[in-house]
Amino acid sequence: MKIIRFFLFTTLVLVTVFSCTTPKKKDYLHESPEAYNKRMKWWKDARFGMFIHWGIYSVPAGVYHGKVVPGAAEWIMYSAKIPVKEYETFAREFNPVKFNADEWVKIAKDAGMKYIVITAKHHDGFCMWHTKLTRYNVVDATPYKKDVLKELSEACKKEGMNLGFYYSIMDWHNPLAHGDSFPRYRDEYMKPQLKELLTKYGDIKILWFDGEWINEWNEQEGEDLYNYVRSIKPDIIVNNRVGKGRMGMKGMNKGEGYVGDFGTPEQGILNNKSDFSWETCMTMNNTWGYKKTDNHWKSSKLLIHNLIDIASKGGNYLLNVGPTSEGIIPGPSVTRLREMGNWLKINGEAIYGTKTFMHYKEGDNIRYTVSGDGIYIYAMSLDWPGSSLTLESVEPDNDAIIQMLGYVTPLKWRIDRNQDLQIRIPDKMTDENNRPGRYAWTFRIKGKAFPLADAPLIRTAGGLTGQTILYKDTVTVYISVNAPGSGIHYTTDGSFPVPSSPVFDKPFLLKKSAEIKAKAYKKGIKASFTSDVNFVNITQDHIPAASFVYYEGVWKSLPDFSVLRPVTKGYVRSISTDAVRHRDNGYGIVYSGRLNIPEKGKYTFFLTSDDGSRLFLRNKLVIDNDGLHGFDTKDATVLLKKGKVPFRVEYFQATGGQGLRLMIKEEHMKNKVPVSLLLDKM
Repeated sequence: MKIIRFFLFTTLVLVTVFSCTTPKKKDYLHESPEAYNKRMKWWKDARFGMFIHWGIYSVPAGVYHGKVVPGAAEWIMYSAKIPVKEYETFAREFNPVKFNADEWVKIAKDAGMKYIVITAKHHDGFCMWHTKLTRYNVVDATPYKKDVLKELSEACKKEGMNLGFYYSIMDWHNPLAHGDSFPRYRDEYMKPQLKELLTKYGDIKILWFDGEWINEWNEQEGEDLYNYVRSIKPDIIVNNRVGKGRMGMKGMNKGEGYVGDFGTPEQGILNNKSDFSWETCMTMNNTWGYKKTDNHWKSSKLLIHNLIDIASKGGNYLLNVGPTSEGIIPGPSVTRLREMGNWLKINGEAIYGTKTFMHYKEGDNIRYTVSGDGIYIYAMSLDWPGSSLTLESVEPDNDAIIQMLGYVTPLKWRIDRNQDLQIRIPDKMTDENNRPGRYAWTFRIKGKAFPLADAPLIRTAGGLTGQTILYKDTVTVYISVNAPGSGIHYTTDGSFPVPSSPVFDKPFLLKKSAEIKAKAYKKGIKASFTSDVNFVNITQDHIPAASFVYYEGVWKSLPDFSVLRPVTKGYVRSISTDAVRHRDNGYGIVYSGRLNIPEKGKYTFFLTSDDGSRLFLRNKLVIDNDGLHGFDTKDATVLLKKGKVPFRVEYFQATGGQGLRLMIKEEHMKNKVPVSLLLDKM
């Protein structure tokens, strides 16, 4: 008995001593707002970064057994259903002898980018560094025999460029990464690899996770992984794909309480400002990894306008390049990045380190930011303003000097009778060669925001809104404003409303195409921005279109839409979800109309969707692409006579990625084209 008591006493003492000397594990999930803002400051100030998708998928470059594989190049293992052992052979062909890390960093720096995020491991499981956890890496499995992440990290350090790593939670190659063995993969493979990445490559600033949508992963594991990587490097910034919070491609979290430091909209830009930090990631063409057949390049003008729009809403722009298997960043990417850099050399102070303005935009062509110290307002015009620029929402200081960035001489300005700011543009700038730069122009103003009345919402009885609304025969127009005590004045001829314009007091019927503009007036506050919607009568204007019926619900396969109650319906000019859906997940759409087939022949239809879809011609099922899946494409070839062919497309979206595309190719055509080009008039 004495021996037992002594044992218990000794054990108690040891436990007590151990508990007193072992440090408590730090909880990084609940840091103070001050600590969070301090950690995020450099990233928020940076605004612009380079995404690099590079791996052995650059060897097939989107082509497998002589055929172009639909979808993103880095997904070719999944899309083409390539067996693991066969896919591994691409590593033996990966020899990027033209890779020059210093040159890559210089391209990013010259573009005005402040950080780089590169794929350390994508979904295919191939590792772009010399990891000890597997020989399936760039040093041990390729003829190149060099650690590309090491080379890039050294080049970044030399140039003062911040570096981050992308890491896929999902892994198609590792057999442990599926099903019941996933915890072993997480603890014995993934975490040790992340420790390597955070301890052997210098001051890594960002961990950019992806692949979190798999069933094996949950929010609790995301929180644990977040704490794990921050325990290794407390100042690391981690995106929200570490957990399960994001809402599909929109990228923002479903609500409060989800792990991650910033949201990740993919291939799109938020419609408004957000209290949660965010970063749009986007390709320059259609795919992330290098795809030899993808030449659908966005213009430099569009990329610059995207950067402006994102900065005005307080976000970052992570713009992608997909190098070749030789290690070359494609020429079209370099050209566009150079033009973005030239623009930023003139206008960078309106992007870097800025804050959001009370009104981030004015009309379609003006975007605002504010200097970090709050002294200057930057008004960026996406189109050349002509002889003068009118701004409704800025009140300059009495002694304000207004300048166009890149032009030394101050500009003349005045406040007109509507209290709008009128900025005079020098006559010599009529010649575009005399303008400071191209694509967009920035006006620096010392002043403050005018508080404005809330802008009205223009919609139909069915809840349709947007810049353009198609209708057939007649439509009832509703105009509303949230703020009580506001009066709404409107016009139907495209002219700008004034206090003497008609007052909206009840819905009205339209029979002809019209441009409706509306403005809200409230006592003591300056009038609102002008709302503008173009209503188009497709029968009157003889416009080719299709009808749509929109539903909401949760399904695992296409439902019987005929027994469901629709949310709204209308008409569209193309088979696309963007102008139709009200949310990112849990909806369905049925499109119908007629195709105007120009001549008899064999036509191949290509139906791509995430999730399920079907195509019917003359009520006969032609393509069945139903079910829960990623961006899968199915095709069918049919013989069609010249004339009008009724069609119907059914689509549903569950969770994750989303999108719908219907293409067509006649047997003698070189390229496939959107089916919308063949839509018949309603």
